Amino acid sequence: IFPTFASQDETSFDNYPELTGLTFNDLAEVSAATILQFTRLIERVRRTIAHEYGLPLKTILPLQAYSRKYVAGSIQQGGGGGEGDFVTLHTDEATHDGYHYSCVLYLSTQGEDFEGGNFVFNDPDPNAKKSKNTYFDPDDPDAKIEKVSSSDDDDDYAEVEYATLAEEIRKSGRVFTPYGPTRGAAVIFSSGWENMHEVEQITAGTRYCVPCFFTTCPVPDAAYDQMVQGKPKTNEDIADDWLHLLLAHRKEDAHESLGRVKELLMKWHYICAPLSEH
Repeated sequence: IFPTFASQDETSFDNYPELTGLTFNDLAEVSAATILQFTRLIERVRRTIAHEYGLPLKTILPLQAYSRKYVAGSIQQGGGGGEGDFVTLHTDEATHDGYHYSCVLYLSTQGEDFEGGNFVFNDPDPNAKKSKNTYFDPDDPDAKIEKVSSSDDDDDYAEVEYATLAEEIRKSGRVFTPYGPTRGAAVIFSSGWENMHEVEQITAGTRYCVPCFFTTCPVPDAAYDQMVQGKPKTNEDIADDWLHLLLAHRKEDAHESLGRVKELLMKWHYICAPLSEH
């Protein structure tokens, strides 16, 4: 967790209003300032991953990055970028096998802009012990259960707890680590089963953030050979790629947009690093 990953000015909707709903697939109406700032933030995440995990920078590429809005009382429609008021327990690599490192950069603050909405890591409890005297009715999955836990001394009994069977199963043997988001903070982690996580329900307001996902899968040279302009070889080539892939502000159909974003992500290191680091 990086509490001050980005400054208040860098994440201000007054400065960069399109941050509330930006994707690389639709940049025609987005200001150049917002595009550049968004790209700068994603590149900062990439460099932080390289530093924290000891990886060569050139081996890390973004696969997906977008602004997401969580609205209290809404139900998510469609993919991960759709509005909704919670995210169920999952791992990112399970949703896309190319996701190896993940980040959530927060654009709003819990307690000011929204209520609820904790980001929660869900891990095995290394100190978990089996419960005693647990009863449930298999014919009634919503029935309440009674669990009496014992300490190391069998003569000492802890308090009786009541919960639905589903909730008891969800919590059994697990440790939950919640984080209340603040604007400018970031959570960065590896994307596998070692980092199961969820987002608790938003109970009021709107929560904005930028989820982004990175891969260490190399791009085959043949993919660059198929591009109109392959790997940039000069600073002028890099400038041309920035203009064509990010700053052209043109209307596109879905096929054109998909092709441009695919090329952008494959070329990311080459347009965001100096020629000496290619």
